[in-house]
Amino acid sequence: MWRGTDASLPPGAPDCLKKRRLLNDRSLNPDLCRKYGEQFLAHGWWEDALEYFLKADYQPGLEQLLAHCLEEGDAYLLGRLGNQDPEIWRQVAVQAEQLGKLHFAAKAWQEAGDQDRAAALQRRLLEETGPP
Repeated sequence: MWRGTDASLPPGAPDCLKKRRLLNDRSLNPDLCRKYGEQFLAHGWWEDALEYFLKADYQPGLEQLLAHCLEEGDAYLLGRLGNQDPEIWRQVAVQAEQLGKLHFAAKAWQEAGDQDRAAALQRRLLEETGPP
């Protein structure tokens, strides 16, 4: 996800075609993946950074993304980070609720194993927005 007003790529970052080619390259240099991941991370392109950090198995970058999920209540990015302890999911759920991100909070409560809280949030969302 990108945050900002200029939709252009971060300087030096690969465009979508190069990105696809790089991520499909089985012999891609992990240092290059780390570099691109850090470029995307610096510009708030969380999903792109995640893809490169996963490809490089770059733990410091993945830890930065985890910190972002905890701070922003981003349950969907957290889900892409892989298996997480239920306590992490609970922290994300609480933060998402505090930030008014009720869809994220419901997902996080569900992943944390608290089906009652997830269902309560789903009901609340239906009441506020109506059926899909």
